[in-house]
Amino acid sequence: MIDANPQQIFGAQRFVKTSVSAAVLTALGVVAPVMAQTDDNSAEQAALEEIVVTGQRASIESAQAIKRDSEVVMDSITAVDIGALPDRSVAEALQRVPGVQLQRTNDARDPARLAAEGGDVFVRGLNWVRTELNGRDIFSASNGRSLGFEDVSADLMAGVDVYKAPTADMIEGGIGGTVNLRTRKPFDSDDMVAAASADYNYAELYEEGFPSFNGLFSNRWDTAIGEVGFLVSASVAEIGNRTDSVQTSRYIGYDADGNATSADGNPAQYYMPNVLGFRRIDWEQDRDSYSAALQWAPSDKLEVTLQAIQSSTYAEDIERNTGIGGDFGGDITPNTGDYNYDDKGFITGGTLYNAGISNNTRLGKRDAETTDYSLAFEYAPNENWTVSGDLQYVESATDVESSTFFTQLAGEERGPSSNSNVEVDFAFGGVPSIDISADERQAMQGAYWWGAAMDHIQDNDADSLAGRVDVDYHFTDSDFMRSVSVGVRRSDREAITRQSGYNWSLLNNQFWGGAPTPEDIVYLDQDTQDGTELYTFDNFYGGDVTVPGVGWFPTYGLVSDRDAAYEQLADVQRAGWGWVPLDPETAYDLDPRGDNVSAGINNQNEVNTAAYVMARFGDDAGDLFGIPFDGNVGVRFVETELTARGRSAAGGAGDACTTTSPDCEGTQAFADAYNALYGEYADYEHSYTNVLPSLNLRFSLTDELQMRFGLSRAMVRPSFTQTQPYTTLGFDFLGNTLNPETTYDGTGTGGNYQLEPTISDQIDLSLEYYFGNANSITLALFHKDIEDYIGTTTQLESISEGGQTYDFEVTRQVNAAEGKLQGAELAYQQFFDMLPSPFDGLGFQANYTFIDNEGGMNQAVNIFEAPQVEGSTDESLPIEGISDNSYNLTLMYEKYDVSARLAYNWRERYLLTTSAANINRPVWFDDYGQLDGSVFYNINDNVKVGMQVTNLTAESTKLEVGDTQIAGDYSWTQGDRRVALVLRTQF
Repeated sequence: MIDANPQQIFGAQRFVKTSVSAAVLTALGVVAPVMAQTDDNSAEQAALEEIVVTGQRASIESAQAIKRDSEVVMDSITAVDIGALPDRSVAEALQRVPGVQLQRTNDARDPARLAAEGGDVFVRGLNWVRTELNGRDIFSASNGRSLGFEDVSADLMAGVDVYKAPTADMIEGGIGGTVNLRTRKPFDSDDMVAAASADYNYAELYEEGFPSFNGLFSNRWDTAIGEVGFLVSASVAEIGNRTDSVQTSRYIGYDADGNATSADGNPAQYYMPNVLGFRRIDWEQDRDSYSAALQWAPSDKLEVTLQAIQSSTYAEDIERNTGIGGDFGGDITPNTGDYNYDDKGFITGGTLYNAGISNNTRLGKRDAETTDYSLAFEYAPNENWTVSGDLQYVESATDVESSTFFTQLAGEERGPSSNSNVEVDFAFGGVPSIDISADERQAMQGAYWWGAAMDHIQDNDADSLAGRVDVDYHFTDSDFMRSVSVGVRRSDREAITRQSGYNWSLLNNQFWGGAPTPEDIVYLDQDTQDGTELYTFDNFYGGDVTVPGVGWFPTYGLVSDRDAAYEQLADVQRAGWGWVPLDPETAYDLDPRGDNVSAGINNQNEVNTAAYVMARFGDDAGDLFGIPFDGNVGVRFVETELTARGRSAAGGAGDACTTTSPDCEGTQAFADAYNALYGEYADYEHSYTNVLPSLNLRFSLTDELQMRFGLSRAMVRPSFTQTQPYTTLGFDFLGNTLNPETTYDGTGTGGNYQLEPTISDQIDLSLEYYFGNANSITLALFHKDIEDYIGTTTQLESISEGGQTYDFEVTRQVNAAEGKLQGAELAYQQFFDMLPSPFDGLGFQANYTFIDNEGGMNQAVNIFEAPQVEGSTDESLPIEGISDNSYNLTLMYEKYDVSARLAYNWRERYLLTTSAANINRPVWFDDYGQLDGSVFYNINDNVKVGMQVTNLTAESTKLEVGDTQIAGDYSWTQGDRRVALVLRTQF
């Protein structure tokens, strides 16, 4: 038996000591504590409760004890829970927690590409989630403020805590909640611990397998200088996945006469997509994580901990996509002629005439690394005083590269047109099948010409140095006051994003033209370089959907090296446009623009200084209210100092002024003066102070039933993208004069470094009934009054420069709205020990989350795109990312050395984005549920084997496009079913 040290449960006064058998350590793979370390700040230690359990039940008991003894409303998952299911990242593990919803896209505005692993994490309907590692800052360089959970291996976690309400000593920054990732330390165990595990993960659609390994060694020694502990752990994981999808685009409405309603304004009776397509994405990822910790206790009064944690991720996806566009000609009368429709007027089948067929191969690369170094101490000279503190340095880097090359299928005769007909069958709501009439030509290399090329690069860095000191005074002579804590923290963070635009250019020819003459069109069989291949879409959508089976696509070798591709295609580029791959030396020397609002270099520095005071109290006898209770009350003061570096630009008279006129001279003088003043990079400063009070109470109604009540104020700062300081201005001319038909002289787009944080005043109430170490029923209610939502508005700004004053209608993000969010979380878990054998090994977990939102405002990611701005201000649309309903169901069994789990996760349809890229329409993620499972068998005390299955029933996802009144099917995506064989050992 190995006794884990009691771990501090966020300043709670109750402690649980859990004895864990070797079988538990075997189950963990990377061994993790089921409880956390001693709270040396407590004035007195409560009685220890002995629990002897193993496996997933031990993990559930541990998580339940953490929740029960916490000072605030929260939930926890521990190492066995994380490892029991095939959750390869922390994001996937978190989706099992009440109130947490997982968004299965890496970028909501790019719904065509769903994430192979879970993407963003939403807590209580909000993605304003603060991430911590061992109670300290952790972030990714892609945004500089929060962590990309896909970068975190679940293998190294001892546990993950989700705090739904704050206390004054918690670091500010999360309105939805705070997710704290806990790693193991050597003093967590009394004895030496050595463990390792390996698994082989096979992707069914991808038809490949990937190995992963992790291990841990930890020990502690009594030496002449005191007790010393050392721990090292590592996780080296590979994973792969395939997704097949069929997609439409935005729908065009037609009236009864076949006229597009966008052309004449008539009400639409029938709807057809303007583009069709299908794609396959093969994705692979290497994720390596390493952790080392050194602890030293020279006496029972002092403990020092040094930790270093590094996580690096390299992901690569190769995408082959066929896009189909053309003219839906013919008779569109419903269910006659060439087309069929459903009862809402959406096409269910028909013929697309004279279609243009375009193939592209896209390679995406993402290389990310985050390293965390920390030095912490805790000194308790006597029973009254405790002084603790830490110093932390985090550095993170993320590089992104994307390259895409296009080919196009020519007509039957070599020339600039295509005359393929495409039969589409939507199967009346099912996944569409697509059949192209040019079957033979699709396999002919000489039937394709070179189309276009596009690339995009990013180079992002972020680092932070933070320090904190806390002083606690523990009362030993008071029946009510427990302790008073004061503390200060200061952090200095630098975030630099370098992003290019999307560098699209014509290579040779397009259906609309491009090549100077027909003789200049370069067909693939005329290109002597080996840059294309005949690709076959074998077993598409698991064999359930028919799409064209073959096509000529650019090769992986071509798209993987942009510079070599440029040289290889030099003779192809006859259209005169001249695609040149992006050069990192010059690609970032630009300003935010339509194809990338973050284009250029965004360099921001943020210094945060915080101080708090908090008192803990309790009435164990129930003298005050007749009910025993405890709690805390405090206030946190936060000052934020932002220094943002940027530049602005104004266009002058331009080509519109062909002769000298007062308007031309005045606007040019304004532009010259404005650019001279703001055209070079400069620092812009802004600071603000926030006061964040909090009160948390816990009432012991009975020995098994407790109630919590909390009042708090929380904040979330604007993103660094939103606070980028820039403004672009342009005048509205008619000939040589400013447009007299407008109420402004010009328009503009800008960032806003003077944005204030979004603030939430919160009420939390919960009832928690515990009827055993692993059995509970809990109900949590929450209400948030949120103000200063950041939204996009267009306002008149009067600007004077060069002796001239003009009015500009400027679009930028401002603190513009308020709203209310409320909801409920209901959770139940129980092991049925009362049942006769062998059913007494059964257990069940279930949780349900309801969220209701009023008001608020969506954000336009790219304010240069009018559809995004319009969508973000459309009050008929709900807030992005909020599912009103979601739930988890988990069936467990643990007996006879068998540990099995079957878990189903479901969330309701929700608005993914108000305006998706390229289609400029709202996109909705339909109802989705996924079943995952695992089974493990203990061969002996040292060896465990098992199998895990992701997406057991091979569920597919469906997205819809349109507004709240009417939306059509947009995409159908089949993800992989993955099966992992697992070996875990502990000695």
